Amino acid sequence: MAAHKKFEIIPEDIGVRMRVQGKTCRELFRNALAGLAAYMKPDAASLSKSRQQAKEEISIETVDLNSLLVDFLSGVIGYADGRGAVFTGITFKKFGENFLSGELNGVVTDQFDNEVSAVSYSDVDIRKNPKTRLYEAIVTFEV
Repeated sequence: MAAHKKFEIIPEDIGVRMRVQGKTCRELFRNALAGLAAYMKPDAASLSKSRQQAKEEISIETVDLNSLLVDFLSGVIGYADGRGAVFTGITFKKFGENFLSGELNGVVTDQFDNEVSAVSYSDVDIRKNPKTRLYEAIVTFEV
């Protein structure tokens, strides 16, 4: 990815990959959430002013940072499906190597443009790039 691009969606035969970056792990998670929202409902950001707002508390504890990212995005997908909403942002209350809690915010929608059934654990490896000094990860959406 050139310059500091928050995320990049890469369609593939077996699913969709998202390359995500952030200056901090929190920012990486926020950008991953924004990327998921942009994939599920490309016009989600522009809907936020004209649609009913959606909020949801999320709390996750897991074994490590990589699993935390997958479990976080998986939880967001579950809330999105259950609420009929696309979540575009989060306010973190707590954030650590293996836990997070916060409030998701987004908008109610009548349908998703693209469905995501799961997030794969197999490719996730959060690393800090020594050249860019950004945290980076690849996430695979199962569609």
